[in-house]
Amino acid sequence: MIKNDIQYKYSKRKIIEFLNKVEKLNKKYSKNKKKLSLLSQGYLEHVSQLKTEITEYEKMKNSPLPRILTAKNPKEISKQLVRMRISRGLTQAQLAEQLGCKQSDISRMEREDYISFSIPLLHRVAKFYDTELNVSFVNIRIQ
Repeated sequence: MIKNDIQYKYSKRKIIEFLNKVEKLNKKYSKNKKKLSLLSQGYLEHVSQLKTEITEYEKMKNSPLPRILTAKNPKEISKQLVRMRISRGLTQAQLAEQLGCKQSDISRMEREDYISFSIPLLHRVAKFYDTELNVSFVNIRIQ
């Protein structure tokens, strides 16, 4: 997931780099389609993944937030935190300053593998964004 403009620009450059490598392979192995396919497949898969991430980042940056952002697991909480920050045009450092914490705290919360969220800090994030934090426990055994 692209989380800032630096990663966005880097990803765009990598697409160009990978496509240039594929073009060189096309010239070198134009008569051996099987080898060309094997050698270029990894580059093309990276290009596809980067294009998906770029599109997602542009959408987060340019689209208004929906009324409700839901998260059913810590990975989704991290993604929604990134989404809120990007949609407001903030860097991690800017958000940290507003919340009275360190940029590294924001970075850590935005990592997809982070699971130790602090409810008080999430409340401060919600208040900063003029939103409400709503934690629900749903009994999955009751139909």
